[in-house]
Amino acid sequence: MKSIKINILALAALFSLFSCKEEFLELEPYQSVDLESAIETIDGYKAAVLGTYSGMQSSNYYGRYFILVPDVMSDNVKQNSQANRAALQSDFNVVANDGIVSGMWNTIYNVIARANTVINADAEIPDAVADDRDQLVGEAYTIRALAHFDLVRIYAQHYGYASGNSQEGVPIVTVFDKDSRPRRNTVAEVYSQVVSDLTQAISLLNMDLGSARISQNAAKALLARVYLYMGEYGLAKSLADEVINSGDYELLSNSAYVDAWSNGGSPESIFEIAFNEVDNNGSDALGRMYIVNGYGDYLPAGDLLDLIPEGDVRWGLFKEDTNLSGEYGTLRVDKYPNPSVQNNTPVIRLSEVYLIRAEASARTGDEDGARADLDAIRMRALPTAEATTAGGDDLIDAILTERRIELMFEGQRLWDLMRTKQDLVRNNCTNSVCELTYPSDRFISPIPQSELDANENMTQNPSY
Repeated sequence: MKSIKINILALAALFSLFSCKEEFLELEPYQSVDLESAIETIDGYKAAVLGTYSGMQSSNYYGRYFILVPDVMSDNVKQNSQANRAALQSDFNVVANDGIVSGMWNTIYNVIARANTVINADAEIPDAVADDRDQLVGEAYTIRALAHFDLVRIYAQHYGYASGNSQEGVPIVTVFDKDSRPRRNTVAEVYSQVVSDLTQAISLLNMDLGSARISQNAAKALLARVYLYMGEYGLAKSLADEVINSGDYELLSNSAYVDAWSNGGSPESIFEIAFNEVDNNGSDALGRMYIVNGYGDYLPAGDLLDLIPEGDVRWGLFKEDTNLSGEYGTLRVDKYPNPSVQNNTPVIRLSEVYLIRAEASARTGDEDGARADLDAIRMRALPTAEATTAGGDDLIDAILTERRIELMFEGQRLWDLMRTKQDLVRNNCTNSVCELTYPSDRFISPIPQSELDANENMTQNPSY
């Protein structure tokens, strides 16, 4: 009977993510059940954790919009003439009742609620499966941390924006309470929670179950990214060292680089959101926003293409389309090329960890180490490239440029512009807004109007 009950609850959780339109404070039925009855066996822990991964697959999260939105709001992407999905975000004309804005908010808090079910469970588990439980709870802590980190990037100004990071962030939710009407925590408080959760996760994670599941190295890599955003460069470098030196991953070779994007589980994938022929978003997949077989709403910006050297293997991540011309160029993004089965979405991979270490090293005076890591990425892409000789600010600029190229269309560019306090400049622009001067209220999304209506303690971001 316990097994049946657990499976029914897990199925209800999966169904609720795609059908529920209520606010995260009112989620039913999975997140509000008594925790002791929701999880009583190790199978219950596993079912609940798999439910959190399923939530991350949503087109409102890593399945599409969480990756697409920060790119269309950046200088890496321009609108095609027929673009009508995320067009308000791309034109910086988004409103509080926008469906993408509320969809991301609701979905990510749904994922947090699922993770909390695992974290807060107090089932009596036999000693023989204690390691299994620790692994599963560690995965839940990592997902909760990542979800809060993702929310605070979308709906709040970046770490370092205000003195003491006292600017409003997002509500921290660590328990389910259907009567709660939380206020927004500060950005400082959210980052503190993220660091705490990832630190706890690292202490629990004890298995490597493949790149579609979270490992200790995945939690370390994500914490290195968080520390980079916080300007804690020594800590970021130390964690990046641990991941790189673990020997569990290797950079893709030049010859294998392009083909790897058609398949999941590459040697450098640390954590990715996996899809298959049955379990994918179909026409709502991320890649269909770019490829000719899909909607093709968004195209690579000329500014980005100008940065990629001739002969660089990453030119293979674009595809010629003779139907395009003039201001739209002739290339389409082909980083997620599969027209039917959705490509896996990378969350963090070894290339990024090298670039995290490169930037952290450059900012802490280890320029030789920074150049070595930068060249590991540059010369993998173009083996004939000359070694980097830049130093000082020029070296940091070179690393940021390489991040822009290597991580293009992975949902990172806007966050890099914000944390490094750069203006947004779109040359040869096809959008209605071609420049935004830093700082700008428009770099962040509005709090959903439906959330404001449901919670009298919630406040809106400026200019919305």
